[in-house]
Amino acid sequence: MASKSAEEVTEAADLTYPATDWRGFFANHFGPSMLWALISIGASHIVLAPTLGGHFGLWAIWVFAIIYLAKYGAWELGIRYNYGVGRNPVEAYGDLPGPGNWMQWFTVAVFTIAYSGITAAVGMSTATFVAALTPLSFTWSFVVFVGLAGVLVFFTRYSLLEKILIGFTIALGVFILVAVLVGPPSADVIAATAFTSPDLTGPLFVGLFAAAAGFAPTGFSTSVLIGSWSMAKGDGAVELRENGLDPTDERYHDYIAQWIETGRRDFNIGYAFSFLLIVAMVVLASNVLYPEPPADDNLALTIGTIVSGSFGEWSYYAMVIGAFAALYSTVITLLDGASRATADTLPLALERPELDSERIRKAVVVGIVAVSCSVVVALGTVPVTFLIWISAILAITEILFYPANWYIVREHLPEAFQPSTGWVVYYVVSLVLVLLFGVMGAASEFGYV
Repeated sequence: MASKSAEEVTEAADLTYPATDWRGFFANHFGPSMLWALISIGASHIVLAPTLGGHFGLWAIWVFAIIYLAKYGAWELGIRYNYGVGRNPVEAYGDLPGPGNWMQWFTVAVFTIAYSGITAAVGMSTATFVAALTPLSFTWSFVVFVGLAGVLVFFTRYSLLEKILIGFTIALGVFILVAVLVGPPSADVIAATAFTSPDLTGPLFVGLFAAAAGFAPTGFSTSVLIGSWSMAKGDGAVELRENGLDPTDERYHDYIAQWIETGRRDFNIGYAFSFLLIVAMVVLASNVLYPEPPADDNLALTIGTIVSGSFGEWSYYAMVIGAFAALYSTVITLLDGASRATADTLPLALERPELDSERIRKAVVVGIVAVSCSVVVALGTVPVTFLIWISAILAITEILFYPANWYIVREHLPEAFQPSTGWVVYYVVSLVLVLLFGVMGAASEFGYV
C-alpha cells in the first residue's frame, strides 16, 4: 500500500473528529436535537396529546408510536445529507426535477403561509394560559404576547428569555414524567383503553389522527431548521468545505461516517425525549380526563388539573406556568426559525444571492405576526379546534419534504453513505404511511369522513 503524502497527513490531522465517549458527546456535540425537541414540546404535547388521551385513553399511545416510527425517516435523511455534504438540505432542493426551483419556492410558502397558521394555532393555546393567569382577555393575551415575541425576534435580543423558557420547558418535562410515576393510570383505565381501539374509520378518529400526524412531533419542514442549527456548529462535512477540502474524497469517508453517526445520535436523543414526554401526557390525560377531553373554552383549566391527582391543588399553577412556557418558547422558535429559513431560501429560489437576508427575515417576522393576529381576531377563542384543523393541513402539505430529502441524499452523497437495503425498505414503508396520513388529513379537511 502506498504511503500518504505529507499534505494528506496534514489535512487529516487538522480535522476535528467527533468524541466517541458520552461525556465528550454531551460536552461538544449535543444540542441541535434539543432545539428541535423544544419545538415539538408545544402544541403537540400540551394540546394534542391530552386531546387524544381524553378521547381514546391509552390507545392514543399506539397512535403516536406509529406516527413517530413513520416520520423518523425524513429527519434521518436530512441529517445524513447535512453531515455528509456539509450543506443545509434546502440548498439542494433546487436540483429536484421539475420547473425552476419549485421545491425552494414551496419551502418559502411553507415558512411564510403555513407557519403563519401554525403560529396562530400555538399562539392561541398560549393565550389561553395567559388569560388563565392574568386579567387580560384571550384576544389581548394573544396580541400582546405574540406581538412581544415578534419584537424580540425582530431585534434578535431574546437569548435570556429563551433560556428562561427552555428552563421552564425542561422543568415541565421532568414534572410530567414524575407525575406519571406518582399517579399512574388506574387498572380500570388500562383495561378499558390500552388495547381497545375506537372506530378507526369514524370522523373523530380520522380527524384527530391526521392532526397528530401533521403536528407530532413536528412538521417535516423542521429538517431545514435542524440543518441550520447543525451547520452553525461547524461539524461534519462543513469543516471540510471551510478548509477547501472535497467531502466526496475517499480520504475523508471515515471522518464523515463518524460525523453522520454523531448527528444521528444527537437527533435520536431529542426524538426519544419528545416521544417519552408525549406518552407521559397521554397517560396523565387517560387517567385524569378520559373520557372528557379538553375543549376550546376550558383548555387551560383542564390541562392545569392534569397533575392534581399526583401532587395536589398547588400543582395547577405549576402546570399552567410550565405549559405557558413550553407553548411560548414554541411561538418564539417558530417566528425565528421561519424567518431565518425564508431569508436563507428566498435568494436561492430567486437565484439572487445578493438579496439582503436580514431585511427578508425582519419582513417575514412582521408578516407572520400581523397575519396570525388577524386570524385570531377573526376566529376568536378556538385554540383546540383551530390547532386540529391546521395540524391536519400540515399532514397534507409537508409530505414533500420526505421524498425531497431522499432524492438529494441519493444524488449528492457518495456510495459509501447511501442508505443500506434495510434503510431503503424502511423509507418505502414509512413514506407509504406518511402518504396515508396525508390522505386521512385530506379526507378530514374536505368532509369525506
